[in-house]
Amino acid sequence: MLKLYFRVVVLAIVAICATDARATDVLQFPHFRHVDKAAIPPQAQLPQNLTLLADEDFAPFSFKGLDGRPVGISVQLGLAACVELKIQCTVKTVAYGALLQALEQKQGDVVLGGPQASDKAAGTIQSTRPYYYSYSQFVVRNGGNFSGVEAKALAGRRLGYVKATAQELFLKKYYDRATLIPFTTEEAMFEALRTGGLDLAFADSLHVAFWIKGNAARGCCAPYGAPFADKGGFTHALVMMTRKEDGPLRQALDLALDRLQEKGVTAKILSTYLPSSPF
Repeated sequence: MLKLYFRVVVLAIVAICATDARATDVLQFPHFRHVDKAAIPPQAQLPQNLTLLADEDFAPFSFKGLDGRPVGISVQLGLAACVELKIQCTVKTVAYGALLQALEQKQGDVVLGGPQASDKAAGTIQSTRPYYYSYSQFVVRNGGNFSGVEAKALAGRRLGYVKATAQELFLKKYYDRATLIPFTTEEAMFEALRTGGLDLAFADSLHVAFWIKGNAARGCCAPYGAPFADKGGFTHALVMMTRKEDGPLRQALDLALDRLQEKGVTAKILSTYLPSSPF
């Protein structure tokens, strides 16, 4: 979950984008899905109405907008998939910890970007292929002069990270020749970078993108180097989940998500909620 300060930044930037003509500009994003162009639509009849379950506090993927209605990347992708499949859908927000239980108890039909299924739930829950992956990257003050992001190039540099995170484990494994400086919050780490207490900070790419565009950064900084993927650590997949017995629905959602990516709809949705591409 995002820290309160970060969630406030997300809401503020999304509100600005909603009234900014530039929000129609489509940013460049990786194609997270390997599209099977030979995929055949499921032959079973699909439901005519679905209830989509979304985390109520997971900006920018699913959260309550200024008018109280559920919005976000996952919400808009889910609704767009419903349009693609010609299904009527409504969105119901649920607390993060109750999403899988709500799905199993048939309070809804699809979880949008929810938690990974536990071993206990794995026998009753199935997932689409991912529609988003998280990455992490370095961020540096404007004018910073480095020769690259390789461990050798950053030896001796002051690298900031947040304690007890996957980013900490990554830096200690691959950048142990740097001077690693821990912080208790991202907010404190980013402020130290802005004011010169760090040479670089390392954080979730999405958090970096929002912080750089927010007021707290004061235009100080920029991403440095390409983002890193670490599927054993900080790289997590977002998927849609259905009950195991709803196999045709899961197949249909995968097909719809493929089509949305191919048509550019996914990129448009991401561009609506993100201030810049974090990749």
